Amino acid sequence: MVRHGVPHARSGEECACRRYDCGGLVPVSWCIEHGDAFNPVPERHAGGGLRCAQLARGRAARA
Repeated sequence: MVRHGVPHARSGEECACRRYDCGGLVPVSWCIEHGDAFNPVPERHAGGGLRCAQLARGRAARA
């Protein structure tokens, strides 16, 4: 189970972080947008958990 978070803003083309269906990502230190120095991930949740599934359903409904 991987803990990941939903970022404050959309990721750009330079983002190297692993992404999930819920819109969350796991920041990596070499990512210039979400690395250790600047980490805009306010909400962390477990991958495949209830919150992750709820966010993924919400994204699918908006698409």
